[in-house]
Amino acid sequence: MFMKRQLPIAIAAFIGFLTLFGWFVDEPNIKSFVDDDATQWFDILASFAIFLGALNLLKLQALKIIKKQKGWPYAALAIVGFAFSFTAGFILLGSYNVEISQYDDPAKVATVLASEINLDEKSAENILIAMPEGDTYLIDTPYFTKVGADKVVARINAAGGTANMRATEWGSHISTRGSLFNWMFRFIFTPLSATMFALLAFFVASASYRAFKIRNFEATLLLISGIIIMLGRVPIGGHISAWFIMYIIVLSLSAGVNAWFKNRTYTFASVIGGLLIVTIAGMISGWPVDQPAIFYLPVLQDWIYNVPNVAGARAIMIGIGLGIFATSIRYILGIEKSYIGE
Repeated sequence: MFMKRQLPIAIAAFIGFLTLFGWFVDEPNIKSFVDDDATQWFDILASFAIFLGALNLLKLQALKIIKKQKGWPYAALAIVGFAFSFTAGFILLGSYNVEISQYDDPAKVATVLASEINLDEKSAENILIAMPEGDTYLIDTPYFTKVGADKVVARINAAGGTANMRATEWGSHISTRGSLFNWMFRFIFTPLSATMFALLAFFVASASYRAFKIRNFEATLLLISGIIIMLGRVPIGGHISAWFIMYIIVLSLSAGVNAWFKNRTYTFASVIGGLLIVTIAGMISGWPVDQPAIFYLPVLQDWIYNVPNVAGARAIMIGIGLGIFATSIRYILGIEKSYIGE
């Protein structure tokens, strides 16, 4: 019981107190632990968590295939995709470059090079001729396999040139443009991600429709703000005159007057008076599209985005911070024991 319960709680409490007070104690060893050691341990634990998460993913998908549950072909595709990504990242280097150092006859070497860089033979020959003496020419696009690169090297050497194969270092092969892993990321993962987010746009539109229904004052405010933000951030919003917005505001205020007083005379007077004031002011000023600036949609949406939106986002972040603090204190004091299965 001690090893399974008291010891984990004691370790969590000690490390938690040490890390917390390390920000308030000016002691070099403690600060080094907080800034370096604790961060490295976090990365190590996160790496193991990712590994366990991947194994759990494979386990769940494999069970779905074995039991022939609904959608099991997608589970099989997920396992194949995982295996391919793992192989491209950790097993197959998938990035071998061919380097030409010298040649006897540029025209003969160009016949081989042209097919590899998708240029005509004359352009490939000009590239070789323009190559300074002592320099080498590296074919930009790497080859997925060592065998493929060796074949190109053999063809160039047979044409009278001198070429050699150079493998990309492990680790950098992930970001090397044209490598197997990079090809997978650019032409499989990226399009699939774009497709997923494109589909999410329809769900967002559906959720917005339900959220923007006018049920109360807050929903109305959300609807108006959403319309202003959407119109103000597209080109058509810059062509909508501020005076048109003022006319809409006059009609909205008149509707409020009617709902408050329920008197046709007051409503008619507010409508006519408001329209006359806006019209006379517009005629005097010359109807500028972006004036008054407070009613111009691009300016108005920018204010909404940078003032009320930022204020709300900061309030949410403060709430998240307080929640993290409260949860951390619960872990440090041993009140929260979910990490030991309780």
